[in-house]
Amino acid sequence: MTTGSTVQEIFGKLPDEVELLAQSGEISPLKTNAHIHLPPNFGSIKSIEHAISKAKEEEIAVLGTANYYDYGIYTPFAHAAVKAGVTPMFGIEILTLDSDLQAAGIRTNDPKNAGKVYMCGRGLTNFDAIPEASIPLWQRIREGDKERIIAMIAKLDAVEVLKDAGLSLTYDGIAQSIADEKHVSVETVFLQERHLAQAVQKAIWAAVPETQRPAFLQSLYQTDASVAVENVVKVQDEVRNALLKQGKPAYIDECFVTPQEAAQLIVGLGGYVSYPTLIDGAPEILPGEGTPDELVSGLLKQQTGAAEFIPVRNDRDVLTTYVKTLRENGIAVAAGTEHNNASWIPLLPSCVNNVPLGEELTAIFWEGACVAVAHQYLRAKGEPGFQFLADNDEREAQIQRMGRIGACVVQHLAKA
Repeated sequence: MTTGSTVQEIFGKLPDEVELLAQSGEISPLKTNAHIHLPPNFGSIKSIEHAISKAKEEEIAVLGTANYYDYGIYTPFAHAAVKAGVTPMFGIEILTLDSDLQAAGIRTNDPKNAGKVYMCGRGLTNFDAIPEASIPLWQRIREGDKERIIAMIAKLDAVEVLKDAGLSLTYDGIAQSIADEKHVSVETVFLQERHLAQAVQKAIWAAVPETQRPAFLQSLYQTDASVAVENVVKVQDEVRNALLKQGKPAYIDECFVTPQEAAQLIVGLGGYVSYPTLIDGAPEILPGEGTPDELVSGLLKQQTGAAEFIPVRNDRDVLTTYVKTLRENGIAVAAGTEHNNASWIPLLPSCVNNVPLGEELTAIFWEGACVAVAHQYLRAKGEPGFQFLADNDEREAQIQRMGRIGACVVQHLAKA
């Protein structure tokens, strides 16, 4: 069993399971965030230090990452988190395409695109020692993503309004700017659509006088409607919608892997698959997720034993119904905030309109985060971690055991 040096260093040196459990008494549920994007991914988190200071301020005990396609920041994040008494969890988010769902016109956790499925991995243990067998797939995802963004930049440069203003972008130039801003190596930067929209907005602000920006943006958006220029985050969103989305001038089809390939990479990185659930985060609950029972049935059919939510999208009553149904059927459930746009929100997950999670959801999400922590701990000890089990009772026993182990690990690291 290959386990990366970071996970081994942090979790491998902890007491063995029996001793760890013996040292711990009753542990009350703590606050967790299982899904954030760290720099250089796009988002409102400025740095490792920013993320950890906010986690401490909000009393977050477990903080989990979900970065796209490079993990160079995970090792310094891990050590800084442990030093601060926060338990790090390592994850990944991958865009996939299910051709059968696409052909049938079924949408799952993307409200606009049939067959497009977001997948997450939790409890990565090999992110700094990627097995040789996993490298070709990892590189294909990275290079396909980069080639798409390069093609989008070429299309942006051909947009007449931008071209006439003398605005020109390059992949390397944007990546270097982000690396400088976020204090990371440029080799770890993989651009996203939001990075491009931000780069366009900044280029316009640098080239176009303030009084001329409304008219310039109207021309760029091809609209006579009034446009706001005071809020640059809103401008970036409007640039993205006007230029980069499907059917717009700079759109390029995404380079997808299949869900099966994504799962293969997640396992290769030492983690387990976790389904990021949208439910009422879309205008209507999508057919690919369906009712709580239908969602459970679909996950079990796909041999997926874990799920996660971004509660800020969800009504608490709806969220509670789905979370409890998943958990009652032996599926581990966690929650996060993403932090993948430029506007800051608290790290502590809450529901639509800032409605607090409440004790019941907090306890379930704490358990789900502890399962991922236990997975990292057990694999560092050379033992199997979280696995999909067909039998409901076995799944339940696994979650309860690993939830307890993970809680003890969190407690131990908080006192270290």
